[in-house]
Amino acid sequence: MTRLAGKMMSKKSLMFIPVILILLLAACVGKSVTEPPVSFLGHVPSRPYAESDYQLELASGKTAIEYFTSEKIKSGWNLGNTLDSHRDGISGETIWGNPSVNQNLMNGVKAAGFDIIRIPVTWMGEIGAAPDYRISAGRLKRVAEVAGMAHSAGLKVIINIHHDGATESDGRDLGWLSITKAGRNNDEFNRITAQFARVWQQIALYFKNYGDWLVFEPFNELHDGNWQSSSDIGLLITLNKWNQLFTDIVRSSGGGNETRFLMIPAYCSDNRQALSAGFVMPDDPAPDRQILTFHYYAPHEFTMNGRRLTWGTDADRQRVDGDFAPFKERFVGNNIPVVIGECGAVLQLFPNDPAREAQARQSRRDYVECVFKTANKYGLVPVYWDNGSVSGSGEKFGLLDRRTGQPNSPESAALIKLMINAVI
Repeated sequence: MTRLAGKMMSKKSLMFIPVILILLLAACVGKSVTEPPVSFLGHVPSRPYAESDYQLELASGKTAIEYFTSEKIKSGWNLGNTLDSHRDGISGETIWGNPSVNQNLMNGVKAAGFDIIRIPVTWMGEIGAAPDYRISAGRLKRVAEVAGMAHSAGLKVIINIHHDGATESDGRDLGWLSITKAGRNNDEFNRITAQFARVWQQIALYFKNYGDWLVFEPFNELHDGNWQSSSDIGLLITLNKWNQLFTDIVRSSGGGNETRFLMIPAYCSDNRQALSAGFVMPDDPAPDRQILTFHYYAPHEFTMNGRRLTWGTDADRQRVDGDFAPFKERFVGNNIPVVIGECGAVLQLFPNDPAREAQARQSRRDYVECVFKTANKYGLVPVYWDNGSVSGSGEKFGLLDRRTGQPNSPESAALIKLMINAVI
């Protein structure tokens, strides 16, 4: 998700990749493609930029499935439009209107009943020049502080690279992690991949002593401007390469990273792409430590742009079931937990039409309850997208008051209760 209280861009419907291209891609994404060049795994700047003094926490030794089960991780919440905020190529915690994160918020997330928090992080503007691409010590420290607040509240935590890979619907890149440039030009691939490697080497080293409660996600919804749709083999291969490089970097950094749980996305973090022949999970020397992730905002006209008022027909509910069911056999059944890293529906306001507004709110409640309940049915973990917004012309996903951690309205409190009860 992006600024202005949610997504910057409209997500377009999937253009299915022709069968011949899928077969070609499947032949291309084997080990020869996913092995990163040795040059991308070279020297990284040392202390104080690369390592935290955090005391080593022993890993649980559990597989990802065992950990999710034993820790009863069933639902989560996104700290959206905060550490991922940016303007003019520079990240900033408060520039999209949300206050600085405090412990009250994290305590509130836990008290609401959520088990895991996804903390999207945009790093651009805090990254130095080539070849070291040194991340500022202050940025790493602040991410660690926010993650620590969540941990103190009793939450599991996901951190990532977020809007460094943001692309507008017209194809213009807002960040440096451009899958379009990397997938279509070899020199650009080498340049961008070198920076991706250095950034993740530093993040991995800084957090290497943290326990199993901290999960890494390599990037957000990488795409070329067409969101879920892509028939460009180069982009899909590039994404698989970056997932593999991310895995290799984390595993080689030592400490808790040798067995840390890694959350892997497909193209645009799309559920259909995750099931396609164009996506492969990376080879991982740590067995059963991977998590698959996708985002879910279907149907877009209801969940995102408010062009549809109602939701809840049998066909609507069957679509959610049909979208989630394959993941139980393909991934959960093979000891790979599945996290729906973002989901939800915007609040639609009709101040001059109380009946219409009541219908929209009921549909929203029905939708969110169905998504959470169906996810739980198939062993998936839904993570609600909260961008802190409840007014204005942007996408209104906000549920919790960012200063107090309490629901921002009775409507939000009811919605949260539906989510938590749906996964019990």
